[in-house]
Formats: sequence, C-alpha cells, structure tokens
Amino acid sequence: MERYNYIAVEGAIGSGKTILVEALARRLGAEKIELSPEENPFLQDFYRNPERFAFQTQLFFLLERHKLMLRLFEIDLFHQVVVSDFVFERDRLYAS
Repeated sequence: MERYNYIAVEGAIGSGKTILVEALARRLGAEKIELSPEENPFLQDFYRNPERFAFQTQLFFLLERHKLMLRLFEIDLFHQVVVSDFVFERDRLYAS
C-alpha cells in the first residue's frame, strides 16, 4: 500500500470529520491538526444572525486554518504522517 504523509478529511459540520481524524491518527500513529470551532468568537452570533456574521465567522476560520497549515512546515512530512480535519481551500469548495 502506498504511504501518504498528509491526509485531509473534509465535510460539513457534524459529519464526523474529527472522529475519523482521531481514528486515522491512532491507527497510523499520526499527528492530528484539528480546527477548533468552539474558539471562533463569532460562531454563536453567526447562528443567531447568519447574514450579519457570515463574513466574520468565515474570516476567523480562514485565518485559523492558515495558522494550522503553517504547522505543516514545522513537521517532517517525509517521515511523519499528519491528519487534519479540514482542507485549507474549503471556502472555495463551498462558495460555488
């Protein structure tokens, strides 16, 4: 079987991405890179008023994903497996 060093799991909120990432990380002995939605200070406002807070919510998530992706440069991807619960380009996937 071919070995992959970076595996990204993408899906809608509540689809089980984090559960799958945790299982893959355990099975492969991989490092996890996970987005933490509860850290987004705009999320509750977004649920109350999506039209008003969509931009702020998405921008926060984009910046968080950027910070997490920078961690990949600190990891030896030639020897270590990394699993994440997001694809950096996800906004482009869902914007269409």
